[in-house]
Amino acid sequence: MTIEDVERYLTSVANRPPTPTTEQLSDALRSLKLAAVGRGDEQEAKRLWCLEQALKVQDLYLDAFQALKRKQFYDAWCAFERAEVVLGFLERHEAAHRKTFRLDFIAEYVEKWQSLFPYKVFFSPEYLEVKKVCSICGEVVLPRTGCYHKLGEIYGGEMCCHVVTELEVFGIGMVENPVQKYSVAFLRDEVTGKQRDHYNYAVVEYAIAGLQNPFDHWLVERTTRLQPHSLFRHIGRNEPCPCESKKKYKKCCLNREGVLRPHLQFHWSVPPPPGMPTEVYIP
Repeated sequence: MTIEDVERYLTSVANRPPTPTTEQLSDALRSLKLAAVGRGDEQEAKRLWCLEQALKVQDLYLDAFQALKRKQFYDAWCAFERAEVVLGFLERHEAAHRKTFRLDFIAEYVEKWQSLFPYKVFFSPEYLEVKKVCSICGEVVLPRTGCYHKLGEIYGGEMCCHVVTELEVFGIGMVENPVQKYSVAFLRDEVTGKQRDHYNYAVVEYAIAGLQNPFDHWLVERTTRLQPHSLFRHIGRNEPCPCESKKKYKKCCLNREGVLRPHLQFHWSVPPPPGMPTEVYIP
């Protein structure tokens, strides 16, 4: 398999052929990169590294889409996050094929999907990096000294990063905008002590139900509309208003025609299944 074969495969991501498999492609890329490194061809090795990362991004995006179809929402969330991380690594090195490999599309739609998830609070560890080493040569990295390898650059077909080998953990905080988005705050079952997914994925379910192909375009408009009070019979007059104004229900929307709630209007490039509404309220 040649580099041109790999590039053709990556270009066909929206309608991938059954062969070769992604595993076969990964093996081919690894062999080609080892050969380039053996020849001392750093530019070729870097090019192959970029193709490896592009394949990872595509696979993660497709995995996330299938996880959504299976209603494995947290798995999909993590796949989207990993795709976002790899795209960040790749951004400074790959520009020529971002459109043909659909990387621009994936970057845009990863952000769109993330915006639909109900996750708002995340755990964030607080720690001190006591010791870290260069991933290329293993030298200890200090504030004023270190090796000649540049962080984020590609050497021998691998990206230079700093690996933390010793750290001191001070605590764990709760944040709304984390550096990494894996650490979603889940509740624990009071009886079994096991983690419990208490989130409402109605909007995400609605969006994935309207799509057949992961590369179909869709757009969502965010507005607010009045929802009937009948939807909020379980909320007492003295409880916080469901419009999230932080006022009591009786002193806020209860005196209006309805409760002002976020509303999403979806637009699809390919029509969704027959009978599916084009709008949804955020619960």
